[in-house]
Amino acid sequence: MDDLFWDERLSALYRAWRERKGVRPAPTRADFDPAEFFALMPIVNLIDVHRDPIGFRHRLVGTELVERMGRDVTGRWVDADLYGEAATSIFEGLRAVATEIRPYRRRARLDWHTQHWLTTEAVELPLLGPAGTVNMILRGATFIVRSEPLPERLDYLALAA
Repeated sequence: MDDLFWDERLSALYRAWRERKGVRPAPTRADFDPAEFFALMPIVNLIDVHRDPIGFRHRLVGTELVERMGRDVTGRWVDADLYGEAATSIFEGLRAVATEIRPYRRRARLDWHTQHWLTTEAVELPLLGPAGTVNMILRGATFIVRSEPLPERLDYLALAA
């Protein structure tokens, strides 16, 4: 599993998600105690999943993400106002996590952002609500400067649940 991610913190978050889900399709938010994950909180982003129509809203954004991106998107919706031309691919990726109840790894060039030289890597993990549907996405994200850009703007890989 360790070769799935460039950053060990993403591997740790993915391992914790898999341990907590047990035989269920995904764990719940209550399965995660923030005190246990204090070292990972700066890279964590919790995203609320809304239904009818489906939409995604940033509930919590870690300090490292805010600092690296130069903005705090807490409370903001995933849309073109926030993500420009990348909004559709970001939205559709989150939709896949929420509807398939499956984790994904995302690697993407940030060519839509003012820090376009950065590459982001993220793990996007579904969390179940009381109704048994995904009501939140636990996302860990990191940023690097690569000597060579990714060949594709977006690499989205389904992970084992």
